Amino acid sequence: MVRDDADSAASPDRLVMSELAGDRPVPVSEDYPVVIIDDHELFSTTLTMALRNEGFDARTLAVPDIRLFMDRPTPHLAGLAVLDLDLGRDAEGQYLHGADLVDGLRAAEWKVLVVSGSMDQPGIAAAIAAGAIGSVPKSRSFDVLLRTVMTAAAGGQVMTEFEHREWLDRHRRYLAQERELSRRLARLSSREREVLELLAAGMRAATIAEHFVVSMPTVRTQIRSLLAKLEVSSQLEAVALLRQLPDPRERSRRSS
Repeated sequence: MVRDDADSAASPDRLVMSELAGDRPVPVSEDYPVVIIDDHELFSTTLTMALRNEGFDARTLAVPDIRLFMDRPTPHLAGLAVLDLDLGRDAEGQYLHGADLVDGLRAAEWKVLVVSGSMDQPGIAAAIAAGAIGSVPKSRSFDVLLRTVMTAAAGGQVMTEFEHREWLDRHRRYLAQERELSRRLARLSSREREVLELLAAGMRAATIAEHFVVSMPTVRTQIRSLLAKLEVSSQLEAVALLRQLPDPRERSRRSS
C-alpha cells in the first residue's frame, strides 16, 4: 500500500493486520478452501504450496478461468479468495481489476483478502468498500503475507473496525475527487480537450498551432479558456488535473 498524505496519522503499513507480530498458532480447517487469484504464476504457486504445507486446501485460479469460476455454482463450501488487484487481461482480452470482482465473490459467500504489488491505494479502498476483509502488500515479507492469509482463512481478524472506517473514508474521498475532476473536464470543448491532451504529451503552443493548422493567438485563446474552465492558473496545473484521471481500464471500479 502507499501512504495517503491526507491520512498520515494512519499508516497503510499499520493497516495490514495489527496482530501479526506474535507467533501464536493458527488453527487450520482442511474443509475451508483457499483460492489464489493472481496473474503472477511464481507468486501464486509459491503461496499455494506454502498453504498446502500448512494443511490448507489451497489452489491457484488462472486469470482466464476467473469468469467461469464466478459464474458457475460453487460445488463446495466457499472459503477465502486471495485476490490480486492487477490481474491483466481475461480470456476475452478484457482488463481485469481485482476490486471489480469483490462483489461477485462476496455474493458467492467467499471472503476476500486483497494482495497487491502496486501502489493502488484507491483500488484497495474500493475493494474494501465492496466487502474485502483486508489487504496486505506483496512488498511485505513472505512470512507476514502467509500468516495474514492463514489467519484470514482460519476466521481471524485482519483489520480492525477503526482501520475499516479509515479505508471507507478514503474511498469516499477518492470518489468525490474523481467526480469533481470529471465535472471540470466536462466543461471543455472537444478542441480544448485535444489541446489539453497535447499539452500533457509535452507539446508547446507553437507545435499545437502547427498540428491544428491554426494561428498562435487561436491556441493561446484556447489555452486561456481551458485554464478558466478547469479553475487553474497554469498549464502545469491543468496537465496535473488531467493526469489524475484513473486509467480507462480502472474506471469501472472507481465510479461506483
